[in-house]
Amino acid sequence: VMTPIEVATEDMMRKNDEFDEVLRSGPDGKVDIKMLQMLIQGAIGTTVNQGPLEIIQTFLGEHAKKPDVQDDKYFRYRNRLKFQCKTFLSNIKAALNENRNVIGTFQEDYQREMEENLKKFKLAVSPFIFNRQTQLEVNRSFNKALESNDDTLTRTKRHSIFF
Repeated sequence: VMTPIEVATEDMMRKNDEFDEVLRSGPDGKVDIKMLQMLIQGAIGTTVNQGPLEIIQTFLGEHAKKPDVQDDKYFRYRNRLKFQCKTFLSNIKAALNENRNVIGTFQEDYQREMEENLKKFKLAVSPFIFNRQTQLEVNRSFNKALESNDDTLTRTKRHSIFF
């Protein structure tokens, strides 16, 4: 029988696997853009992202429900969940970068909205998955990008934790 944190970790792993699968090019060298956009929307759409956010707050927040016995297994899964959440953020960013490369001008508003949703999502979850120093760096980079209306947040490599 799996514990709740194990189930949450497995759920985040499945979400990451879905991104990995879609981000790998098909036999023709192209990414399935419809599936990519569905994953993006499902990950950071304003009405949908409560799932991942709730998982993060429930198991990594300061008021997280902790088992009666906090053994090595619990802490191991807590760390795995943090890693999966960081990977999830990186996968969303990679998906947005790929989407930007293939969309037409008619989808630029959608792209900007999804990028803004990612910024908000990352700011909401960073206190739970990054250490204090990393969180400060994340907040600084977002503030700098927001103040300058710069798109520096879109020029990164896949699986980079800082973007």
